[in-house]
Amino acid sequence: MAPAQEEGTLPVDAKDLHGKHHAEIIVLTRDEKGPGAFGMVYNTIGLTDEVTDEDFDAQFRDLDPDALAKEFNADAVWMNGPRRCVMDRLRLTVLENGKITMVGPIPMQTIGTMHFPDLNGFLASERPPYTEMTVGRTTEEFFNAGRQVYQLVSPSGGVYCMHSASLKVDPDNTPDRLPTLGERLHLPDGWEYRTPTLEEDLVVRALRGAGEAHIVLDEYENNYQRIEN
Repeated sequence: MAPAQEEGTLPVDAKDLHGKHHAEIIVLTRDEKGPGAFGMVYNTIGLTDEVTDEDFDAQFRDLDPDALAKEFNADAVWMNGPRRCVMDRLRLTVLENGKITMVGPIPMQTIGTMHFPDLNGFLASERPPYTEMTVGRTTEEFFNAGRQVYQLVSPSGGVYCMHSASLKVDPDNTPDRLPTLGERLHLPDGWEYRTPTLEEDLVVRALRGAGEAHIVLDEYENNYQRIEN
């Protein structure tokens, strides 16, 4: 069953996503008090384009985060991409009634929010691999039966399923190389990378305001969401 729709939001059902290019930016504004910052997440998923993977990647890499921060009247912009979808389908709720925001030549929609407890610390370092972050968004990620999936398992037994592969750190980190990604990861003690083939469909859900999405990145900035259901 699809989640109830919030006021000011628009449902989007994006299909045939596996291997498709996409990217996102997070526009960060410092809290009035304290070291943290609020982030608005803009993403291309659900919006069609006719450019090649190579052209899309080049367009995204050409974006200037400092110029974007000025354009958005923000304190910083985190560039998250370019990426490739690993899921087969995504049902999501976009904010601002589905408003299209042009990020350079790339159209994006607002899909969620984040809060960073220490903006300076976050910007001064590489993205914290194997550290859970919370994103306020409403999404259902679908993986088809028979699909090989890529998962991290934490020392406490939490299972995180990759939904998006990043080409930011390694431009050759395409979906066809993910079955052997575990050979390249430097997993912390107690963490496991596994690649099961699904015997039945898998749906990974998140609901804004009621559990949120719990996200982990590896050192290549591949994106995994914790399976709650």
